[in-house]
Amino acid sequence: MLCIHSIHGLTIFLRAESLADYAQACKARALVMCPLNNGTAVSESPLIDALREMAPILRSRNLTGLVEPLGFPVSSMRTKREAIRAIEAAGAEDVYRLVHDTFHHHLAGESEYFPDWTGLVHISGVTEATPQTDALLDKHRVLVNARDRIETLVQLRTLKERGYSGPVSMEPFAPEVHDDPHRETRLGESYSFVARAMS
Repeated sequence: MLCIHSIHGLTIFLRAESLADYAQACKARALVMCPLNNGTAVSESPLIDALREMAPILRSRNLTGLVEPLGFPVSSMRTKREAIRAIEAAGAEDVYRLVHDTFHHHLAGESEYFPDWTGLVHISGVTEATPQTDALLDKHRVLVNARDRIETLVQLRTLKERGYSGPVSMEPFAPEVHDDPHRETRLGESYSFVARAMS
C-alpha cells in the first residue's frame, strides 16, 4: 500500500497523479488516503471535492482508494461514518473503501463497524496503562499481545462475524518495536497470537 494525504492545489493534484502512476507501475492495488492530522479543520465540501477529483485518477489506473480516518483529536476526519458520507456525496462508491484501523477506531470512540465498506484492516496494540485514550500517540502502538488494552481482538472478531474476510496488516509504530533486533520473530509471534485467538 502507498499513502497520500488528501489536501488541495494543483501541485498536490500532480503529485497524486504521479503517485498513482508509481503505484500502478509497482502493481499495487490500492492507495491509503489519510486526512490532515495537524489540527487544521476541513469542512465537508472540500473533502467531497478532493474525493471526487481523485476518483478518476484511481479508476484509470485500476486502483482502490482506501480512506483511513484518523482518530486523533487533531485529525480533520476522525470517523468512518464521516468518510462514508463524503464518499457517497462524491458519487465514488465504486472506487473507495475504508481502512478500519483498530487504534484509530478506539481513539475516535467509534462503535459502528462497516464490514461491507472495509477494504483493509490495520491492527496494533497498546499495552501502557497510561496515558488516557485522548493522549495516545503513534509511539504507543505496539504489536498485539495479551496485554492489549484497546480491544483489537474484539474489533477483529466483530468484523469477521459481520462478514469481513479481507487483508489484515500489522501497524506498530512504537520505537521499541522498530528498534528491536528480533522484530521479525516478535512480529511472527504476534501474528500467531492473533491467529490462535481468532480460530
